Amino acid sequence: MSFVDLATIALHRRNEMEARIKVFSEKCDHAITDINKLKTQAKNFVHQLNCDPADLKERFLNCMKNLDEFTYLITDFNLALSKLGSNTSIELTPVQDTSITALPARPSRICTPYNLIDVLTEPTPSTSNACPNQCPTEKPLRRKLSQQDQVLIAFSSPSPSSSSGSINVRKETTEKEVQCELVEELKNTADGAPSPFKCFNLPAQTILTTDQEYPAKILSVDGVSFWVTTDNYNELYNLLIEMSEYYKTNFIELNPCDVRTLTYCACYDHKRDKFFRGLFIRLNEESNANYVEVFLVDTGEVLVSSLVNVQPLPQKFCKYPPFARCCYLAGIEFLVCNDKDYIDKLESVLKQFINKHCIIIVDDNSSEALGVFVRMLPSGTFLNNLLIDQGLAYEIVEEKSSSEVKIERGPPELVDPECDINDCPEFEDPVEAVTGYHNRDEADICKHYKGGPEKTCFKGARCTKKHILKHPEGWTLDRVAVAGKCLPLPLPAPGAWLQVYVCHVVHYDRFYVQLPQETRKVEASSFGVVLPPSTLEALVRDMNSPASRMAYKPLKMAPALGELVAALYPADEKWYRARVVSSTRVDQNIEVVYIDYGNTAWVLEDGVRQLAARHWALPAQAVPCALAGVRARTQLSRDWADARALLSALIADKTISARVISRDYDGMTLELFDNEGESIAERLAESKLVEVTEYAISDDSAAQQRVVVP
Repeated sequence: MSFVDLATIALHRRNEMEARIKVFSEKCDHAITDINKLKTQAKNFVHQLNCDPADLKERFLNCMKNLDEFTYLITDFNLALSKLGSNTSIELTPVQDTSITALPARPSRICTPYNLIDVLTEPTPSTSNACPNQCPTEKPLRRKLSQQDQVLIAFSSPSPSSSSGSINVRKETTEKEVQCELVEELKNTADGAPSPFKCFNLPAQTILTTDQEYPAKILSVDGVSFWVTTDNYNELYNLLIEMSEYYKTNFIELNPCDVRTLTYCACYDHKRDKFFRGLFIRLNEESNANYVEVFLVDTGEVLVSSLVNVQPLPQKFCKYPPFARCCYLAGIEFLVCNDKDYIDKLESVLKQFINKHCIIIVDDNSSEALGVFVRMLPSGTFLNNLLIDQGLAYEIVEEKSSSEVKIERGPPELVDPECDINDCPEFEDPVEAVTGYHNRDEADICKHYKGGPEKTCFKGARCTKKHILKHPEGWTLDRVAVAGKCLPLPLPAPGAWLQVYVCHVVHYDRFYVQLPQETRKVEASSFGVVLPPSTLEALVRDMNSPASRMAYKPLKMAPALGELVAALYPADEKWYRARVVSSTRVDQNIEVVYIDYGNTAWVLEDGVRQLAARHWALPAQAVPCALAGVRARTQLSRDWADARALLSALIADKTISARVISRDYDGMTLELFDNEGESIAERLAESKLVEVTEYAISDDSAAQQRVVVP
């Protein structure tokens, strides 16, 4: 038998309600964010009209169409809220009320099984007017009216919110519950009389967290379950002494009717000569003497005593929560046997540890009974293992599923546990499924044109479509211009010395640097002329200005490999120039490399926008470089990672001296030196991870022409 306090149930319901309110609040915040996005997009429609006069008509119509759609969405939202909050007087169809109310006290002559949990978790009476006992209603008697008093249509009085011709279809009938009169009579009897004593509830028990150790003491054993207390045992002892002293001078004689009205009470135990706090279960009046069955909330026992030993529980004894907690041994399974001797033997073993101190480790707190591991003191042996050694139980072995044993291999987008294939969009057009773009020029191409010298169809000059001969496979000439080229920086000649800033380290011998730029005086542009940024600082400031953020346009189709885009860096939520490296259509992620810094990141499709034309002019500021004179000693990736970490610690985010050994179209091979003049390659070789090789400066001054192979 387990114990649940009413306050504990209320606490659980409150926590559940707060969790649901939190989810609702998050959805409200998300809706507010979406509405603000719609307002921002609507404000941008005015800026879209700043275009070529030839495109003004088409842009105006598209903006008006989108604005109408936004208006429909907000109107539907407002109508739904107004219907939700309005108090209409329309009569609704009655629904059967299945809620259960508390019935009056049972007559003493009925002996049925009593479930303690059902009483403690019984819901409150419903506020519905339907019969709680599902009784059939008595049909109201029809009152005969004269023909003059009969009204076909009753018009309601005019009101500001309704017209004078509205019809009132509301019925006012009072139906009488037949069988409920019996219940009302029972409530008026002596058994259902109000209690002369005020009942007080006990405070809720604290919730024990899992995987935590608590000092405890075993109080009682009930079959395979047992009751422990994790609170101070001296407080329980002092409470029992105080109750026993109190009832010596404040004893009240109760009759059976008074006892039935009690919820919590105090019951006297002759064996221990003390009063205990208890939960009233039922009153047995079969024999001449009245016996009361009480559950002791501080020891976990069920006590059957005479009626004279029951007393009401005053408020000063209700300040402590129930001391007893119901537990069962976790990690073991008892033998499937209905033998009474086996149950008695198991209970006799557990009763040997009553009033013994122990340590409980909570494994499961999802129900009223706690699943625990019990370590007895001072021996330190586990009670769970003791029953296994004596052959009274066996250990539960959790079998690992095949999915846990088998190592998943494959692309990250296919083994991601959050990836659901049912959430993938469905496409009717295969081109849109592959490229993410739906070609629209087919609507502008005349389907009646078959080719020929006249270059027209049967409509002649009246045809407004384009006369273009389609490809036999169905492909059209729909094209989208994208940014794909960005000029590299002019690189210094081999043998030159310079100061470089290392912005990113890729490998143990590969990194990106930024070359020093000459400070130029920024010339003020004339009114209405927008000049492209000439420095990296000005470029980043221009790309993240409020005007630029509002003017960013989404991509019309899936980005191609090598395309230049404006990508949002997740670390600081700023926009930078980037080049597309790869993309996945499953999770809609795009891998980009930031051409001004050299680092790589995965961003969502919402974090990629078209790169404005004025942001192409500045060359890529990150120059790929190789460290001259180093070579890996082994082919182990672990050694490569250690060497890269060491190189990052030596040169990352630092300005160091460098000498150019050779140069390529957009990259260089450098020899690096720290502030003390030591070679970075030699310092790497000291770690025994790489070895130094010979190299020489490659002079390319005599080269007349170079061919760049894509």
